[in-house]
Amino acid sequence: MNTDETTPKLREFGENRMLSRFRRLAEAAFTPGVILGPGDDTAILRVPPDRVALLTCDMLAEGVHFRNDWATPWQIGWKAMAVNLSDIAAMGGEPGFAVASVSMPGGAAKEMAEGIAEGLIAAAAQYGAALVGGDLVGSTGPIVVDVSLLGWVEEELVLRRSGARPGDSIVVTGALGASAAGLQALRHGLQGGSSPAVQQALAAHLTPQPRVKEGRAVAQTRLATAMLDLSDGLAIDLPRLCAESGVGARLWAERIPIAPACAELATRVGAEAFSLATAGGEDYELLFTCPPEAVSRIADAVSGVGGAAAAVVGEILAERAIMLTDHEGRELPLGTGFDHFAGETSR
Repeated sequence: MNTDETTPKLREFGENRMLSRFRRLAEAAFTPGVILGPGDDTAILRVPPDRVALLTCDMLAEGVHFRNDWATPWQIGWKAMAVNLSDIAAMGGEPGFAVASVSMPGGAAKEMAEGIAEGLIAAAAQYGAALVGGDLVGSTGPIVVDVSLLGWVEEELVLRRSGARPGDSIVVTGALGASAAGLQALRHGLQGGSSPAVQQALAAHLTPQPRVKEGRAVAQTRLATAMLDLSDGLAIDLPRLCAESGVGARLWAERIPIAPACAELATRVGAEAFSLATAGGEDYELLFTCPPEAVSRIADAVSGVGGAAAAVVGEILAERAIMLTDHEGRELPLGTGFDHFAGETSR
């Protein structure tokens, strides 16, 4: 975010005034369960008595997950909340209350902090949650946004990574690769164009839409055996599910749904669409397993709440290996997905 010398800075505006502004923004979007929000030492919340709690946290760091010249403050805040909402969705739960800590230099523009807060609040509100507190910390940089989110789910409906069984189908919601294509579009300076494919890819990367309703629908069928969200890419997230379940998997390359924006942009940026779809990450689609005979019922439930398709992309194996095969049975490389300590920065 570019600023000039006349733009009010955080050090000039002051912590207390900034926190008061955040409080007013948050209170406007409170849900009925908020008894007391920001302003005291902790929030006071009312949670459903017949559910178990889901608690997650995720951090976005400047230079690793976002760049200020690529994303607006609002988009940074939205994404920081959305990635946490996706974790709740992956367990079949409903999001409830969030707190966020933001660290940024005192020389940052007041509008930067305010925009991040507005994005956090907007994403929470769209999915039925509320931002009820947090912290604002001065630093020498980079900007860091850390969110913790509390949700809940009926104990009998919780979906974990550890329930997949040999013979289960592997199913993904939506299509993959749009977010990775959006990142490539940013790296190649394509964001100024009006191409629908570019705009769709940028939206997928900068303002992801977590599958909260879809995750809830999957859980409520009571037919799925395991689930997670595709945050780091199919190539790294599926092996995580298999490791927790003590199983292996076979993926069928021709069945993996590639987002149209990914397919179109891949040729423009010199990338392979299949690699973006399987190893690009940040799609925040859901991957779940279930008996083959349950696929159609779960797919109907998923499409019924959000319109997302559900595609069978493979099967769970007893042998602890991850295989990718083409239509002729030849094995293909799956890729490695995103690793925070080995991957590229800014995703």
